[in-house]
Formats: sequence, C-alpha cells, structure tokens
Amino acid sequence: MKVPSYLVSSPIPWDKEQNFEPNSFDEILNQLMGQSCDGLYLFGTSGEGYAVSENEFSEIVAQFAETTSSWSGYRQVGCFGLSTSQIKWKCKVCEELNIKQIQITLPFWKELTDDELDIFFSELCGEFQDLEFLLYNNPRNKRRLKGEELEYLHRKNNNLIAAKTGSGNWMEIYELLNNSPSINHFLTEASFSYGYQINRIGFIPSYHYVFPDRCRSFYEAVVSNDIELAEKIHHEIMNFFFRTAKPLLDKGYIDGAIDKAYAKIGGMNTTLTIKSPYKTLSKNDFEWLEKEIISFKQQFTYI
Repeated sequence: MKVPSYLVSSPIPWDKEQNFEPNSFDEILNQLMGQSCDGLYLFGTSGEGYAVSENEFSEIVAQFAETTSSWSGYRQVGCFGLSTSQIKWKCKVCEELNIKQIQITLPFWKELTDDELDIFFSELCGEFQDLEFLLYNNPRNKRRLKGEELEYLHRKNNNLIAAKTGSGNWMEIYELLNNSPSINHFLTEASFSYGYQINRIGFIPSYHYVFPDRCRSFYEAVVSNDIELAEKIHHEIMNFFFRTAKPLLDKGYIDGAIDKAYAKIGGMNTTLTIKSPYKTLSKNDFEWLEKEIISFKQQFTYI
C-alpha cells in the first residue's frame, strides 16, 4: 500500500472523569476526513496511545475502523507498550479489524541494547507479516535510531516500512534520511522543508489542528518547490509554536495536552482532558492560548 504524504493524528475526547466520549470522537473523525488529509492515525502523542487501557484500546479502534470504513484515506493505529507481548496484543486487535498499518515505539522502560532491538523487530514483524509498521522514532524511547540502524532493521524486516522523527539537528536529520533510503520517512513542521530536499518524505503536522488549509498550503509549497512561499509559511509556523507551544511546554505541559487545545480552538468537538498523571491545560492557560492564536492570526497577509 502506498504510504501517505500528509498524515494527521486524531485527538481522543475524554470527559472530566477521563472516560471516552464516542459521539465526539465520531464528529472529530468526520471533520478530519473532510479535510485535506491523506491519512489519519490513532494513539500518537495527541491521541495518548501510551495511556489507554486494553478495553479503551479495543473500543476506540473498533469505532475508528467502523467510522472510517468507507474513507479512501490511509488508516493507522499506534500500538505502544512496555513489552513485545503488550504490543502484539494490540496488533492482533487491529488485524482483526482490518487495520493493516501500525505505528509502534520502542519499549522504553530501559534503553534497548542492539540484541534487544533485533529481538523486538524480528518477533513483532515476523509474527505479523501482513501488517506494515511505522516506527515513531522518539527520544522518549531512550534510543533514537540513526539512519544506518533503520536501514539495517528494514533489510531484516521488510514490513518495517516507515519512520516518524520529530527531533534532531540538521546533521542528524541528514544522516537519518541519507542512510536509510529504503524507509518512508515522516518529519514534522520544523524540518520538513529541509528534509524534503534530501528525500521525498511525508509530513505529520500539529499546525493542521488550528489552520488546516494553511498547513496544507505549506506542504504543497514545499512539494512544488515554491521556495518563497514555503519559507514564508515555515517562518510563520515556527513563530506560531514559539509564541504558543514553548510557553506552555516551559510550564510543564505535555505536548499532547497542547495539541488537544489546538484542536479545540481549531473547531474540533474535543475536551481538553488528558489522562492522569499528565496535566490538562488550566482554564487560564487555555484562555491565554485562545487570545494568543487570535492575535497571531491577525498577522496573515498572504495566501
């Protein structure tokens, strides 16, 4: 299956008691399917894939599969866990619901050794050969894989087809994309325009939650090599995160809590609640964020 170019994560709505809200979730999925997304995925950072119980996982994935069953886009589910067996259980749930694309992270209780890395991928990819895996190459895993490591693992496990990497300086990004040409890479806003010049990569944005059309315009400008427009919007996006995300991250909020606030401000029918022990944005901080985004939008003078 062709890997999508523009992949957006769906937030999961919880009520104040942290229970799943299925009606709101349906509204969110339908809204995203009506926007310019090539693919949707569940249980990334903004979907709190690290936090859900087995019952919640089964219920939410089943609803996701049903609601998106007639959609032509790409569907992916994050299957995270602290052991291979926990991840395998989630993969089996997805397989039974005909969800074939799986996002995984490395188990992160302890940094994996080289031998453990081999064991993890050979057991997981070997048992589910009909599934396709994307590695969320996240520093929270305690081990961010380099390009040469990803290429080695892909050659041993050909259904490890993709990787999302949201961090790294320009040299680390270059090494990653240059040394693992067999992997389909996805980058976030900060490095997408740079990375696309090295390798034809995909895009996983958070800016989409607030400004979906503008975010897609950035993607299209990069892909079409409209350098002037791409640079203008890239500067805008980085300014946006500097003004809105950085102050909240400095206060100790997890990035998923900020993404959920972006989604709500952007018009999605989601609550701000995230799973304990991580903090939901306070009323004052959410109101500050709303005002900052309104002020930010007033600067738009092009496209």
